[in-house]
Amino acid sequence: MMVREGVDRVELVLPDGRTIAYAIQISPKSRSLRLKLSARSGMVVMAPPTLDRQKLIALVAGKADWIGERLAGFDAVRHLIATEPSARPQAFDLPALAESWRVEYKPTRSRTVGARIDQPGRIVVAGAVDDFDACHAALRRWLARHASVTLAPWLANLAEPAGLRYADVTIKNQRTRWGSCSTTARISLNCKLLFLPRDLVRYVMWHELCHLLEPNHSERFWMHLRHLEPAADSLHGRMRDAWKAVPTWAQRGAGLVL
Repeated sequence: MMVREGVDRVELVLPDGRTIAYAIQISPKSRSLRLKLSARSGMVVMAPPTLDRQKLIALVAGKADWIGERLAGFDAVRHLIATEPSARPQAFDLPALAESWRVEYKPTRSRTVGARIDQPGRIVVAGAVDDFDACHAALRRWLARHASVTLAPWLANLAEPAGLRYADVTIKNQRTRWGSCSTTARISLNCKLLFLPRDLVRYVMWHELCHLLEPNHSERFWMHLRHLEPAADSLHGRMRDAWKAVPTWAQRGAGLVL
């Protein structure tokens, strides 16, 4: 594995031979090394000023396999961002819940835009609906609310019979992760999971629940995950392309990882 330092950026050679450039941002607020991955801007490394630069570069090089896996699906995301028209969606499916929704737009004098369920299977977006970006934002807010009342009970129904206890669960419109589990047993799930098939959503939930037992991705972690989800290996592979299921209006230019 070779790392070449440039004038303004650092280059990392991935296991498949590709070379990517990433930016290093030194922040006094950072207490540890953090990698930020984005379909639009690639990779940015946030680091505290006390971390030696050569050590920083070596740490990033040690993550090359992980970085390569996460970046593998980003080309498709960039293609969608660049080519899909920024139209207002007329309908969309939520495979995780086996739901299909039609969207109707109602112009009003309001300068703001909101989205609500008008009747089963129909969402009404009202307000300044000529503003497509505002319509997209209203639908993303609706998606987050809908996910909050559906994903949280689903997680509980998995965790309780398995004897896994978490402190709290939050549903967010995250830019870079499908889910996470903190060292204080707080689980976060991305509302965009609703666009995935049910088996992938279940896999993400088991993945985060297993972090209650093992905070890393060690062999013990995978042992627990394969016990709870026997198809873990094949599902893990499918997650690399899962982002393609998320429509552009819901993406906000992010690429998602576990």
